[in-house]
Amino acid sequence: MNPPSSVAPAALGYVQYGSGPVHVLVLHDWLGDRANYDAVIPHLDGSAYTYVFADLRGYGSSIHLPGAYTVQEIAADCLELADRLGWQRFYVVGHSMTGLATQRIAADAPDRVAGAVAVCAISAAGNKLDPESYAFFRSVTTDDEAFRRLVGFVSPGMPPDQVEAKLRRHRKSTAPKSRIPYLDMFVHADFADEVTGLPTRYLIVCGGQETGLSEEMMLRTFMVQHPNARLHVIAGAGHYPMQEQPREFAELIQGFFRE
Repeated sequence: MNPPSSVAPAALGYVQYGSGPVHVLVLHDWLGDRANYDAVIPHLDGSAYTYVFADLRGYGSSIHLPGAYTVQEIAADCLELADRLGWQRFYVVGHSMTGLATQRIAADAPDRVAGAVAVCAISAAGNKLDPESYAFFRSVTTDDEAFRRLVGFVSPGMPPDQVEAKLRRHRKSTAPKSRIPYLDMFVHADFADEVTGLPTRYLIVCGGQETGLSEEMMLRTFMVQHPNARLHVIAGAGHYPMQEQPREFAELIQGFFRE
């Protein structure tokens, strides 16, 4: 185990679904809080699994928590939450920016992570952006039209009313001061050497309509880094399969947990 160096964990807020013996910690992306998974919950087996949907610092029920907004901090907070829940061993699900958080957790506590799911995910190699692209991503934090453009680009099949709902939820449920630091976290991440070769079982999920973190990207990152990984493409989804195809998403991840 690699202890998270000098990071003081905080008590993240969360919601729980189910009371089964298999424990699953679920993390959200940059543009949403735990509510991203609301559409999935009706399709989950609460008798076989206990799901905890966490809000990172600066989001949702953790919006009041200050932080450095780093991947090391996310990992420390998640392990503190697992301790608080009495979980010795658990699965972890990460989406987009928290894909790299699943890797940090697996590297820091390999004996505790039963397996991981990385959904349309950024890896420990980071998501490097040229100056123009970085400026656009920064603008998404305050410019509503830029937000709409980004979501429409990565999930071209998402209806406009759902995009608007995501925008409203994001502006209400994220602390403005956390938005750019989290962006910098996933742009500048660079710890692939620490996770390459980890034996942790991985399910890599991407949307067939995803235009950014695509199947090709997953083949060049997670599938190279993790020898015990398999890749699944959800054809009818873009960047948000848990919202665009919730039933298929639920069946897919629970099939992985049963393996």
